[in-house]
Amino acid sequence: MPRICLLALIGLPGAGKTTLSKWLMQQQPDLLAGWHLLHLCYDDYFDIQPTNKIEYKEQRQFIYNLLEQLIVALQAGKADLPGQVRESATTTGNSNHLIICDDNHYYRSMRYKLYQLSRNQNCLYAQLHLASSLDDALLANEKRGANGALPPAVVQQMGTRLEPPSETLAWEQLTLTLNSTIDFNAVAEEIHNFLQTLLNSPLIVTPAQQEKQPQLQSLTHQLDLKLRARIQNQMKSNKVEEMQQQPELRLRSLALNEQRKQILAQFRFDMRSGQMEFSNDKLEYYVNMLK
Repeated sequence: MPRICLLALIGLPGAGKTTLSKWLMQQQPDLLAGWHLLHLCYDDYFDIQPTNKIEYKEQRQFIYNLLEQLIVALQAGKADLPGQVRESATTTGNSNHLIICDDNHYYRSMRYKLYQLSRNQNCLYAQLHLASSLDDALLANEKRGANGALPPAVVQQMGTRLEPPSETLAWEQLTLTLNSTIDFNAVAEEIHNFLQTLLNSPLIVTPAQQEKQPQLQSLTHQLDLKLRARIQNQMKSNKVEEMQQQPELRLRSLALNEQRKQILAQFRFDMRSGQMEFSNDKLEYYVNMLK
């Protein structure tokens, strides 16, 4: 079976993601380390016009489904590709496929969905982050002209929300970060070495969900105990013995317990979605969320 890797591009609008994709597609096989390149640009499928009735999340889900269909077709050795998926003419003879997922991927949750798809389909997952300052992104976006530029407020909002790759998350370890203003020819060797690493990397192996569940339950229980202790300490500082005579203290207790429930729900979500690794020392982060 051929090796397939989903390569998620990360960066602000105007950082050069599509420019990098086109540059890669034009390179000779030696630089690409034996990968057959395919380019899927999300902008080819998004329709954000006011007249469009399809929700943005539904459009993203369509792309995930398309990627899954593409992976299945490649694994089966089929030559027909979905519409608007570009193929490098210089690497068609290679049996290992690198699918460039050309999107901002500014939220980690967007990237995690690709990681999940890779894991479920026995593929590799990797990331290429084009790091840029907000000023550089705004300037590059402005140069696109009226037909291609996003509103500056949208770029600024993405700049505040972009979650760069984490060095502590195991599933984001296969990441190459480049400066968006660099000449790609100047870092061709670095890109080649990264692609070579992907070709030789083992598939990401993660514990089965049923193996994670007991640890999740244990950590959730520990967090719950810590949160309850924090509530008790806060109530003591408010003279909890006078609670019956002071209705505001009862309301405070109810509010703190409601916070506790919300924090536990957020903790479970983060653990299951891979936003944070399983670790006892991470519990204090959630304990400190209780104010």
